[in-house]
Amino acid sequence: MKKYFLLTLICVVVSQSIIAQDTVRTTLLSAKGKPTKIPYTNMALTAKLVGAVVSDTNYFSWCVSPIRYKGKYHLFSSRWPAKLKMAGWTSTSAEIIHLVGDKPEGPFKYVEPILNASNFPDSTKQAGPHNPRLEYVDGKYIMLYITQNPSEGTLVGQRVGMRVADKLEEPWHFAGGKDGVMVEASKDSTHWTYHSALGTDNPAFMKIGKKYYIYFKAGMPKQLSARYGYAVSDNLEGPYVKCDAPITDNTSYIEDAQVFKSGGKYYMLTTDNLGGNTGIFGAIMLWESPTGLDFKLKDAKIAFGTLYDYWGNQQQWKTLLDKKPYLHNKSGKLERPAISLINGKPSYFYAAGDININGGKMSEAYVFKINSKDWNKTVSSHP
Repeated sequence: MKKYFLLTLICVVVSQSIIAQDTVRTTLLSAKGKPTKIPYTNMALTAKLVGAVVSDTNYFSWCVSPIRYKGKYHLFSSRWPAKLKMAGWTSTSAEIIHLVGDKPEGPFKYVEPILNASNFPDSTKQAGPHNPRLEYVDGKYIMLYITQNPSEGTLVGQRVGMRVADKLEEPWHFAGGKDGVMVEASKDSTHWTYHSALGTDNPAFMKIGKKYYIYFKAGMPKQLSARYGYAVSDNLEGPYVKCDAPITDNTSYIEDAQVFKSGGKYYMLTTDNLGGNTGIFGAIMLWESPTGLDFKLKDAKIAFGTLYDYWGNQQQWKTLLDKKPYLHNKSGKLERPAISLINGKPSYFYAAGDININGGKMSEAYVFKINSKDWNKTVSSHP
């Protein structure tokens, strides 16, 4: 009788454990008490946090962009010295580095700096390289980035630049045969980017048909009014011509785009920094488009929540906050989203974290595993 009771108890415990592991979330903790405005994607509710992929006690680590090359996985990431605190990303000490790993989830090892102040043809016009986007197109590797314009002052006059290489281990050259600047705010007072608050920034890239598109953010007259547009060219290295109007109809501030194609459709990831588009402060949005040239809020979904949705419980978060770790925003939001495609489907998600979940004093970038099956399936938007 005792043996039977013990066996039954074990079966119940195991059964409950299996049920708990297989339980699918129907909402995110970050949405509690705040009804969402657009639906969830399946990946928002099923993604699993793997851990930190870029972390260094001597540096703040931020933007991260992945690519597969010669059987290994490579990351380009922005960083700046710890002594400069968070504001150091605009400084002349900021740089973009190269890391490599055997698996998409890492671990990743530092290789070398790819772009810093010493590389620019004229450091009086470009500084603080940041926000790398790494892509492969037409047998070339391209890296988009943003730079500050020292002649205009910090956080003003940002431009989108491009560097190109035949192989990741070979020298990079600035696109266009000069300083590499591909997109900057218009000097035409009738254009929507004229006097953009920060300039043009947060780039993404896509080749559609025979044309090349650089997606960028511009905010006019204020940064929080920012929307996305694109600049198009018949040639990879430009010149690029900006579109005449924004291509997103967001009602609240967005940034940090990545554009990709999967299953015959075009997608764009952005952060919903203030939550006005999704209902979740700091959520990641997935915009869908049949052409890649026009993204509507009615076709958008929630791609990811915040770090609070994928790590720990209430007690663990309290313990973490008691340690006073790096904390950029108490929402725990994710920024600079990046997707890694395997066999044409999103399989890993990378992003910088607004809190260091390991208790460190510097920012880190994290990787998540995506269930690529039904990754973009619509799930009810009502928590």
